[in-house]
Amino acid sequence: MTKRSVKHATIVLERRYAAPPARVFAAWADPEARLRWGPPSDTAAITFLETDFRIGGRDISKCGSKGNLIFHVDTRYEDIVPEQRIVMVESVSTAEAPLASSLITVELKAEGAMTRLILTDQIAAFDDSDMIAGSKAGWSASLDNLTKELSR
Repeated sequence: MTKRSVKHATIVLERRYAAPPARVFAAWADPEARLRWGPPSDTAAITFLETDFRIGGRDISKCGSKGNLIFHVDTRYEDIVPEQRIVMVESVSTAEAPLASSLITVELKAEGAMTRLILTDQIAAFDDSDMIAGSKAGWSASLDNLTKELSR
């Protein structure tokens, strides 16, 4: 059996949005909205093969650079409290190997007319993959894109 390495990290990102928690939650619940704000850059793309945003539901997607969607993402929703919290387990792989598994919690907190979003990604990255840095950069850019989505 091949010996595999693992690295662990906890990534915490915070953003404040000029929108109420209901609007921010709706942008997560709507797969069409996630296709707009989810890709971290203009050169990246996501396609959903399956979406089921509910407790026990799953999203299956492919992502990567446009025209080269090499990453397979399997997301299972463990807990959803509308306008307050989303907890999901995410596994990322390529055709060759699993790359990472994460427990991701998204908390939405009302602050007057605004929402404070706290995303915590507890990630295990396998075999010296660069998934920890990639996850941090990807989530950070996607959350920045969410600002644009909420101003639509």
